[in-house]
Amino acid sequence: MAIATNPKRKTFSEEEESKAAAFIAKAGEQKTEGNRKPTMIRIPPELLKRIDEGARRLGISRSAFIVQSAAEKLERMGN
Repeated sequence: MAIATNPKRKTFSEEEESKAAAFIAKAGEQKTEGNRKPTMIRIPPELLKRIDEGARRLGISRSAFIVQSAAEKLERMGN
């Protein structure tokens, strides 16, 4: 009978750990789809690429990125 070695455990970088923690923290803030209204907006292609990259880096959807960005902007404006 062969002796098997323990499988290697994946280690995560500090950045990956931070992203996971941010994702978990935001999970409680998400509203259900029933509370959202679909809308159509026009976004220049280069800006859309930047939005997609930002969303990918945060591990969230494009829609979530846009909603969070708008909410942060309104909060800074005092609305």
